[in-house]
Amino acid sequence: MSTGEDVGSERGHMPPESMAEEQAALRRVATLVARGAPPTDLFAAVAAEVGRVLPVVDVAYVGRYDTDRTVEFVGAWGRESSPGLLGERVAIGGENAATLVFASKAPARVDRLTDAAAATKLARSVGSRSSAGAPINVAGRLWGVITVSSSREGGLPVGLEARLAGFTELVATAIANAQAREELRTMANEQAALRRVATLVARAAPPEQVFTAVIAEVGRLFSADVAFMCRYEPDGGPAVRVLGSWTSTGTAPTVAVGERVEFEGENVTSKVFHTRRPVRIEGWGDDAGAALLRARAAGMRSGVGVPVSVQSRLWGVIIVGSGREDPLPPATEARLAGFTELVASAIANAEAREELRTMAEEQAALRRVATLVAGGARPGRGLRRRH
Repeated sequence: MSTGEDVGSERGHMPPESMAEEQAALRRVATLVARGAPPTDLFAAVAAEVGRVLPVVDVAYVGRYDTDRTVEFVGAWGRESSPGLLGERVAIGGENAATLVFASKAPARVDRLTDAAAATKLARSVGSRSSAGAPINVAGRLWGVITVSSSREGGLPVGLEARLAGFTELVATAIANAQAREELRTMANEQAALRRVATLVARAAPPEQVFTAVIAEVGRLFSADVAFMCRYEPDGGPAVRVLGSWTSTGTAPTVAVGERVEFEGENVTSKVFHTRRPVRIEGWGDDAGAALLRARAAGMRSGVGVPVSVQSRLWGVIIVGSGREDPLPPATEARLAGFTELVASAIANAEAREELRTMAEEQAALRRVATLVAGGARPGRGLRRRH
């Protein structure tokens, strides 16, 4: 076993033909990166190029580390046949290349795979006796690993893991490029959604229409499963009134529009109410309250809520929920802020219009009374005329 110290000098002793093959393989991968090939195609190509160009390698994998300390195999190649394991997810642990790279953030090798950890047993299940790996770092953080394994008694040559570096750099570049493209696409979609809602607000659309539009835009934009617009009840009780709802399937949500929902317990609605700040909950506990327990029963696993404040007072909350294992994106709370501001503008505008209407009616009534007084009308006559 080694982690970084023994990756030394094999490249300097490579035969010219081996170096030429490796450079040709790197150029082919670089061409895919330059063309913006989909990550799945790139991962498969990298595993294949690595396997073919490096000596005595029988299987090669590209793995992606997840936050739950697992590695998912997203690219695979086998010298004799399909190596299996593609799409498999296994817990980090034991003495194997994927685990050692994860722990050290450096190239690593294991000359004999013998322990009983899940990742090691999985490697042995495809005939591997020894393995080597190198980290894939994206934007300064460990993203994944390229591993190669041999089923041969002699194992892998010393320093083989060092030759993986060129491939890991190309994979990292491709991932960074794909992430940048995805961020630009997301930003464009978000700006378009905000413009559509802003147009409704500028046209003085009724608040109910704005609520419906916002919830649909938010649900689609954040790939949520459900989304709700709720107003905290003005009577001060621990309850909200559902004013808008959306589901990804188009089916009726677990909480209907117009329904009053108590928000006792530990849930998004109560936390936003008490903190006046964005809130995220991963998983619903037993103290989630009746409404959120209904959401859990419907398959929801996580939720994010952002307050809607009108003229510095808490008015309501926008909630998005997901039933997937992966949590909602980390920036969900911040990205929802633009929508809550538009909702607040629509409500403030509607309240201002209502105040102007009331004021106009009051002024009209006063003018009518003043006209009657100026005409010398008797009080009783004027009152009867008004009623």
